[in-house]
Amino acid sequence: MNGEAPWIEEYGRTASAAWCGDVVCIRNIRNFTYRTKSDFAPAYFDANYDVSQLRTVDLVVSRWAHDAIAHVFVSFGFEDGRYLSISIETRRRQGQVYSTWRGFLRRYRLIYVLADERDLIGVRTDVRRERVSLYRSSVSAETAQGLFRDYIRRVNQLNEQPEFYHTLFNNCTTNILSHAQSLAPGLRYSWKVLLSGHADRYSYELGLLDSSVPFDELRRRSVVRRPDGMLIGPDFSAAIRRHV
Repeated sequence: MNGEAPWIEEYGRTASAAWCGDVVCIRNIRNFTYRTKSDFAPAYFDANYDVSQLRTVDLVVSRWAHDAIAHVFVSFGFEDGRYLSISIETRRRQGQVYSTWRGFLRRYRLIYVLADERDLIGVRTDVRRERVSLYRSSVSAETAQGLFRDYIRRVNQLNEQPEFYHTLFNNCTTNILSHAQSLAPGLRYSWKVLLSGHADRYSYELGLLDSSVPFDELRRRSVVRRPDGMLIGPDFSAAIRRHV
């Protein structure tokens, strides 16, 4: 919009996608390198993904304060070892600071950030030092592929018709639930979606995560542990999965 401040740099570009059969070409995949929370080197790349080679979808839950509140997003894994994370966030302009209350007032645009895990997960584990859990879902490859297609549909939809973020009705967890409902219409809204820190427990209760162990044990196992001083290197995705 004319006269408005430019976007915060992390949200300066939006991803877009074009399909050719089972292969999708995605532009503007974010891959920032963070030195501190506010000091980073911007970078983007384009890549092709064959959806028939998509094998997994993992749930990422990142907590920074109270256990009941978290940022929740997903990461898709492909046969060739690549991962593509998709995080639903507020697209803010320079000078805007996120506020739960302002999220009720049509102040922020909704954005789907498509990024390398070294960006979206690495900044949370290694730079912000948030408490990050990575859960391997128990859904089939076919279900993961359908979910991925629905995410990509939504990415292009928002490019054509932008929407405002809403703290209750159009946020990270409500959109994840909406994508899941596209494949399983029987899924219902729960208070655990509103309190996003419970999204992992809710997913467990729905049978979407490993149910061979009690949830508290699964949660303990799923914590991503990154010692201070570790480098976010090319093997980051493999490293964070070694013990989960």
